[in-house]
Amino acid sequence: MKRIIFGLLIGCLCLTQFSFAAQRRQSWHSWIQDVKREAIAQGINTALLNRVFDGMTPSQKHLRLDKNQPEKRLTYLKYRNTRGGAYRIKLGKREYRKHKPLIDAIGHTFGVSPYFIVSIWGLETSYGRVRGRHPVIRSLATLAYDTRRSAFFRKELFLALHILNEGHIELHNFKGEWAGATGQTQFLPSSWFNYAVDYNKDGQKDIWETYGDIFASIANYLVQNGWQKGQPCSIVVSLPQRFSKSLVSLKVTKTVGEWQQLGVKPHVAINPNVKASIISPYGGPDMMVFNNFKVLLKWNYSIYYAGTVEYMARKISQG
Repeated sequence: MKRIIFGLLIGCLCLTQFSFAAQRRQSWHSWIQDVKREAIAQGINTALLNRVFDGMTPSQKHLRLDKNQPEKRLTYLKYRNTRGGAYRIKLGKREYRKHKPLIDAIGHTFGVSPYFIVSIWGLETSYGRVRGRHPVIRSLATLAYDTRRSAFFRKELFLALHILNEGHIELHNFKGEWAGATGQTQFLPSSWFNYAVDYNKDGQKDIWETYGDIFASIANYLVQNGWQKGQPCSIVVSLPQRFSKSLVSLKVTKTVGEWQQLGVKPHVAINPNVKASIISPYGGPDMMVFNNFKVLLKWNYSIYYAGTVEYMARKISQG
């Protein structure tokens, strides 16, 4: 029996090693050559590709970060008050005053509150102070070479190469966080192509250093994903006893008036005809959320993040 079990274990081990070897049957060097050939076919400059990939090796650190992302069970209020703390709000007020004419003009053009533009900027990169130091191409190449999400990151890699090829940023400045998001907006290359704006009309969509492009790109992202000018984001509500948990969901939408008929009590006056959903983030409070809140979720699918954006925007607007 022991021999049978041992044989089975050896067989499983061999299958596992074979599976891993099959996934990795192509060497890094060979894989890079394939990427370069495909990039050349897409019109990317050969000299640029040689300069980009010369001596590059995959980063084991990026693979560890991708496979072992920490998850912390924080309450919503703890998250909000940490990420959107007093110091970050103070900086936000200062940065808004510094760039007020530009941010107000962009907010007016796009129909987006300037305070939300500043809030997202602050949450993403602490108003440009913390952008990440990882070379974007190496980050994306490493994650594309890995088999876990190779198709997604391979697409992002080619888009990043096009950004370089079009001269929107120099290679030595093309840096970001570990998964390839870059600039003061922390856009992935696909988001750059879909939403970045050349606000100052200089031929470059510069989300790294040009404030007009940075602010306009944030505003454009929101508008293109359905932002409604002057509409609410969320309000705190009180739920009645024995309120059905099945109704507490972003997928359930009713008018404010219909929610009130079910016993939901908004803490502030609100148009009864506006559509909303009810959510109860861990640690409270119960909230009624509207279209613009759901737009923020398209930026980052986290009710903690969306709620913190609104909270900071409101605080920055005060005074």
